[in-house]
Amino acid sequence: MLKMAKIMNMPKIGVNMTDGTITEWYVNEGDKVKFGEMALAAETDKDVQDIPADQSGIVLKIIAQAGDNVECHKPLAIVGNAGENIDHLMAEISGQPEPPSTAPQVAEKRVDTAGAKESIVQKNESGRIPVSPLAKKMAKDLGIDLAAVNYQGIRIVKADILAYQDLKKEEAPEVSNEMLPVSINGNVVSYSGMRKKIGSRMTESVNTKPWAALTMAVDMTETVNWRKRVNEMAQLKVGFNEMLAKACSRALIEFPKINAQLAADGNEIYELNDINIGIAVDTDSGLMVPVLKNVERKGVIELAEDFKGLVERTKARENISGDLSGGTFTISNLGGRGVSNFRAVINPPECAILAVAATIKTAVVVADEIVIRPMMNITLSFDHRMVDGDYAAQFLGFIKNLLEEPMKILM
Repeated sequence: MLKMAKIMNMPKIGVNMTDGTITEWYVNEGDKVKFGEMALAAETDKDVQDIPADQSGIVLKIIAQAGDNVECHKPLAIVGNAGENIDHLMAEISGQPEPPSTAPQVAEKRVDTAGAKESIVQKNESGRIPVSPLAKKMAKDLGIDLAAVNYQGIRIVKADILAYQDLKKEEAPEVSNEMLPVSINGNVVSYSGMRKKIGSRMTESVNTKPWAALTMAVDMTETVNWRKRVNEMAQLKVGFNEMLAKACSRALIEFPKINAQLAADGNEIYELNDINIGIAVDTDSGLMVPVLKNVERKGVIELAEDFKGLVERTKARENISGDLSGGTFTISNLGGRGVSNFRAVINPPECAILAVAATIKTAVVVADEIVIRPMMNITLSFDHRMVDGDYAAQFLGFIKNLLEEPMKILM
């Protein structure tokens, strides 16, 4: 058992994780937990992850409930010995001083929220209003001034925000029918969970990255023939994604500025040694990006084995640690959907992403003659802060050359 109670915080799983939404607690208050035992599940920007207890003891208090969004390193629960006093930890979490043994008279009259027209709010010694992360976010989204919200506990929580919102609805004048929005003839789908997290990451990418895009047409004749020969000899069939990943790894070795990430403060660029290529996969939960690790060290057969396992685990939402993190470059292949050309949104914090379109039989001119060839468009979206257009064009041209002469991939 612990010598004294401790706060269990939301861990940071992967370099890009900033928060997690609790989907389920596996333990209740009063339950005994052991170090490393799975205590709850939380949905991150990548997937639903099981969160282990970081200490052994009794769950004395669950701070964040199912549905709450919790920032990394913020409190989830308090674990300690049975019957242990945790007032000092609750005060630490709320930002208030530890309550004295004998409560003094409160100078200001507290007004019950349900019937209040004006709220009186207590502040801590620093002058800040104690509020949970979820309640703070809700107040910001709803445009609610926290100073106007009355609360009964040690800090403002979700229920206080909802109560204040209900109170304001009661006070609001009745809206005439002419002001009501037109009813929706269809389904209303909640914009939440994985869909919302994907949207947030894509919005972040588009709003923060000054990106540009370049497109080249690739004659896939030799790659199509080479893949056919490989699959006639190999037990496990090799797909185009694995061949694309291998070609990209060769290009990233030659053009290391693209296998890079920009520091959060924008003052440094990290050129990475390992080449970890994410390949976008469509699932029932939305777009996921499982990551092939150390692609430069593996052959296409080994990559095919790795990718098969990654896709199976991702679609079943049974990913193991590292499956969906650590990427340095991403491929988005919509060729199977018949898309002839598109630009993909960069997967932050990476520098670039390759959009791969369908291979379509097209009339082209070869040696002054019109011939039919299987042509495929590839489009590179890149962060213009990190690389210039000419460098990006050379990188894309290198990939084009490898796909048109695939034996070079093995050299």
